[in-house]
Amino acid sequence: MTHRISAKSHFPREGDFCQVTINNLISGFPLHSHDYIEIVVILSGRAEHLINGKAYSVSSGDVYVMQGNQEHAFQNAIGDFSLCNVMYRPELVSFPFERLKTLPGYQALFVLEPARRSDSGFHSLLRLDGIRLKEALEKVQRLRLEMEIRSPGYDCTGQAYLLDLIVFLSRAYTSFSEDSKPGLLRFSEAIAWMEQNYMKHSTLPELARRAAMSERHFLRMFRKTFKTSPLEHMIHLRIRHAEKILQSGSHNITETAYACGFSDSNYFSRQFKRITGMSPRSYRHLP
Repeated sequence: MTHRISAKSHFPREGDFCQVTINNLISGFPLHSHDYIEIVVILSGRAEHLINGKAYSVSSGDVYVMQGNQEHAFQNAIGDFSLCNVMYRPELVSFPFERLKTLPGYQALFVLEPARRSDSGFHSLLRLDGIRLKEALEKVQRLRLEMEIRSPGYDCTGQAYLLDLIVFLSRAYTSFSEDSKPGLLRFSEAIAWMEQNYMKHSTLPELARRAAMSERHFLRMFRKTFKTSPLEHMIHLRIRHAEKILQSGSHNITETAYACGFSDSNYFSRQFKRITGMSPRSYRHLP
């Protein structure tokens, strides 16, 4: 039977955004699920992580992300199996997520690998060498101490330490030579480029080239991962940024359309209403 854990019951105080645990799981851990994000860092030993009915072998230095609402458990531990879990609630942190999404390593580790895990196994998780594993553990310990002591301003410092850990892991994922890059990283480079260049015109051949894939393979992988086409994904990116510009009140509707990559303000208005359910004019005057 799966034990379901909600963020409200798991985090000790209302408004808590992060919790860090370091555990020795010689006897494993029972099946459970939760509605918050969990960064898993395997510190020593070996075991199987059962995720949605599939068993994946994990060992010292492995790092991966559980995006929430997935049934998982640890079983068949070998040796001194220990790990650290960094659990956080993204809705409660003030992160520059728009900037994080422009990092290929973040796209690979936090978005693409969890989404494609059932197809690719754990071949695309992050594996840290001894030096980087030690550095990651130091960052985790610093975050854990800050969240436990709760000195004045701990929420600010804790978020800074958590962001530092996320960027560190994202950078570590991209530390491959050009010849040894895994396919998922090449794919993530194209996705990160879209995030950073949403205002530019892009074509399927160009995106496929950035991912070092054939157009057919890129399109198939994109649809399977994001459940939409690259064009529709790009339109949603543009509308997401348009919302922020309209909220700021710094641009009129035509200026907003051009700033987000639309060459026709009427087309922009139609797409904006299709996606948000509101016209840009109405959205701009929201209280």
